[in-house]
Amino acid sequence: MRSMKIWLNGVYSHICRSLSESAEYFLPHAFYIGIIGLIGFPSYYLLWTYIFPQPYDSLALRLLGSLLFLGLTLLKVWPSWMRPYANLYWLVGMTYALPFFFTYMLLMNNGNIVWSMSTMAGLTLLILAAYNWILFITMFLIGSLLAILAYALTVDKVVFSPYLVQLPIYTFLIITTSIIFYYPYRLKQEKLKVLASIGAEVSHELRTPLMTIRNHAYGLEKNLPKLLHAYELAKVHNLVTNTIRSDAFNALEHSIKQIESEVRHSNTVIDMLLMNLSNPKVNREELEHFSMANIITQALQRYPFDSNKERKVVKTELSKDFQFLGSDILMMHVIFNLLKNALVFTNDVSEASIEITLDKKPNANLLYFRDNGRGISLQDKDSIFENFYSSGNQDKGAGTGIGLAFCKKVLESFNASIKCDSELGEFTEFVLSFPMTEQKN
Repeated sequence: MRSMKIWLNGVYSHICRSLSESAEYFLPHAFYIGIIGLIGFPSYYLLWTYIFPQPYDSLALRLLGSLLFLGLTLLKVWPSWMRPYANLYWLVGMTYALPFFFTYMLLMNNGNIVWSMSTMAGLTLLILAAYNWILFITMFLIGSLLAILAYALTVDKVVFSPYLVQLPIYTFLIITTSIIFYYPYRLKQEKLKVLASIGAEVSHELRTPLMTIRNHAYGLEKNLPKLLHAYELAKVHNLVTNTIRSDAFNALEHSIKQIESEVRHSNTVIDMLLMNLSNPKVNREELEHFSMANIITQALQRYPFDSNKERKVVKTELSKDFQFLGSDILMMHVIFNLLKNALVFTNDVSEASIEITLDKKPNANLLYFRDNGRGISLQDKDSIFENFYSSGNQDKGAGTGIGLAFCKKVLESFNASIKCDSELGEFTEFVLSFPMTEQKN
């Protein structure tokens, strides 16, 4: 009995994790998904009732579906007390709209060709929406069983034979589509886990020697000036037999600052890699108001530029500062990633330029990140925010393809958005749009 309870708890935990994954992927697009359902349910009622009449349809069930999708459309304006239930709402809405509705209508229409094809389409969409085997099985079983129960309670004579004849076809569709869809998804998940594990191990191995180097640099900083001064005095009094070249002597004077700079550079790079590999889930109750101009200024001060020339490439116009509701650390790493990409794409431009500009519009606050680099192709623009996608126009080995995906996730957690506009050989511009918020002093 105890082992059964443990097993059930494990299954429940797995379903909850799967639901979170599905909601995390699809809820940022809830408005567009909601519009499809809101229009689709009544539209197909007109189609199957008046244009190509079918044996059975239900306006009441379709209006209920439209109502559920209306809730998805309005997700961004839900009151704060409702937001914790968004994942559950997604589960109920998708279970009703896909396995329940299509199975019920298939049974009520005696398995005719229209609803057989519609059910196949519904199952395919369910596989995509579930985003996970466990969640798919859960939604499919709950929706189908409720549909069968509703059918049995609705009709005088129950006939399952048309459904049973088609069931092997649906089974084949489910198995093949799931393998095709879930395998690449799981492969991406495994890549993230491996990269995160390697990143954590590498960071641990690197931070220890970096800390040792920094400690030795601190000791040198206190004593090296005395040694150099003693050398100069000895040289003045002709006590030095093997002199140090003037350029080498000058390099020694600046070596400590250079070592400290390289240590900061390495630590920042490690932080960037680890942050990108993390899954930035933010509790909205923990978000605070920050000045975007201050975040950008701090990010540029902290970013590990390779040279002063590289630093001078970046120009800012921050006079139209605004406040955003979010996390300062996460936003700073968004700036790091965009800056890193811009520097990579302008590294072979003779007069490289990277412009960071703030602007205010009546309905949004905007951050523009523009460079005059080699640009991004049209086919790449639609995919650059996906995990592990690296533009074919980018230098080989220039990145892991996770930086922009990280940026998108962070901004969505702030209720903000990011889009890209680019022209090959001309420019690339990222536009970050933030909702209006009350100004905080």
